Amino acid sequence: MLAVAQPEVHLAIAPWTGADLQTTSAHAAKYRLQVSGKPNSTVRLHTSGVASGWLAAFCTPTFCSPKTLDARLPATGQAVFQFELIRETSDAPKASAATITESAGASIHVPEAYRD
Repeated sequence: MLAVAQPEVHLAIAPWTGADLQTTSAHAAKYRLQVSGKPNSTVRLHTSGVASGWLAAFCTPTFCSPKTLDARLPATGQAVFQFELIRETSDAPKASAATITESAGASIHVPEAYRD
């Protein structure tokens, strides 16, 4: 029987549809980041491909972490974070995308966000 290696962590991105978290920016493009993996394991996420003058942040109800996040998955093996792309300066490009990568190799492309 042939076994196919499956990534230990799965990432999914979608538009944010819930209420904004108190820790987030009102001017950010917001996404729902779902992380699935081994229950009680630690995931290490980082961003790349973010335009100059933009900031990527991983947010929970208690904090936002710019560019990187180390988080322990609960016993369910699934966690949801609010991911933001924030245009920080007026001379920054009006659009930015991002790539989120987990230390074991899983990655996902975040669709381009536009801000004036």
